[in-house]
Amino acid sequence: MSIDDLVRRTGDRLAAQAFSRRRLLGTTAVGLMSAQALAACGKASGHHGDTTQTTGKKAREAVASGAVPGGCGIARGRIHVCYEPWQVVRSEPADVLPRGRKGVAVRKGPEPDAPIVYKYGEPCIIKVGGIFGRQSERQNDRTGGVRNDCPAPPLRPTRGTDGKFVWGIPATHAISGTWNKGGWIAHSSGSVQYSRHDPGFDGVLCGPADLDFDCRAGTDASSKYKTQCRHAARPNDPGFKCLGGSTSLGHCGASTRLQVGIQENIDDFPLIGDLSHERYNLKYQADSTTIFWLVPGDLVDRHCYKCTLYNPSIKCPAETANKNDHGCCRAYSCVTVVNAKYVPAGVVGWINSSVLRNPRVAATEIPGALKQTGGTFNGY
Repeated sequence: MSIDDLVRRTGDRLAAQAFSRRRLLGTTAVGLMSAQALAACGKASGHHGDTTQTTGKKAREAVASGAVPGGCGIARGRIHVCYEPWQVVRSEPADVLPRGRKGVAVRKGPEPDAPIVYKYGEPCIIKVGGIFGRQSERQNDRTGGVRNDCPAPPLRPTRGTDGKFVWGIPATHAISGTWNKGGWIAHSSGSVQYSRHDPGFDGVLCGPADLDFDCRAGTDASSKYKTQCRHAARPNDPGFKCLGGSTSLGHCGASTRLQVGIQENIDDFPLIGDLSHERYNLKYQADSTTIFWLVPGDLVDRHCYKCTLYNPSIKCPAETANKNDHGCCRAYSCVTVVNAKYVPAGVVGWINSSVLRNPRVAATEIPGALKQTGGTFNGY
């Protein structure tokens, strides 16, 4: 079952009950970033040193046999997500926003009290009148994809038990008033509408790394809503292309139960900013399109891990160590969600390995983390 099929079937039922701020503080188990904790993650996995690289035919056979979830094998060239222009038309109530802020927040879950996403030490709040791109589902290989010229997939459904939220990513800072961090954005609550479709927006929305496209392109390969997303991509990225293909699963073995912890000191901002780093994003594929936020305390089963880019840090999971370069690679793990605050159980995706912990390690580290943040992970 695909991620999109699973999400549709689960509807608004989250893997765990919706957590209020108080419940989140009282029940979340987290881990502090340290060489010891990360090494423990590597040692606990049982994957390093006794597995082989799973690529090509072996990868397809592993998925076909059920040894590895099918969601682990979605190649970047088979994602084909698009974005529809939406506009914020009204500010959320003051009591769910940081003091003095107006607009609509980008959140880690589809609830009004879910943690707000931070970047550069600032909460991501889309200004009234600001534009964001509402994300679609992944293109279904049977009904879309390369054979059908990569048509725009249907939009991801709204979610939420207290109001409706859509998954989206702000447009440029000048247009949205904030940074390009994806998450859940308020659509409506009862009769109050906070954001709506804006078909008249004359810009092009390509996603955070210009690897996806603007839904208004349809199947037209020459449309600016696809070609501009290719031209604007970073030098080492191909930009949007209508591709298919397979992918490497990396190293796979028996699944291992791990817990999401805290990786600290990623940048110069406080821990509340570290918690909003993309390393907590659950993605369709390593280094690809984000679909959910995982938060400290979430439980996952890991099936595979692999390296993407070189990371010179000496603090890394033992399984990712690169003895020749005296550092480690940037590793991602394919996981199935077991129990999470804002992700349905059973969803499969890739997350940066550096935030995964042995549950025993994670459970001992929450007091120090909460002390640093003043008793809350929300940052309000």
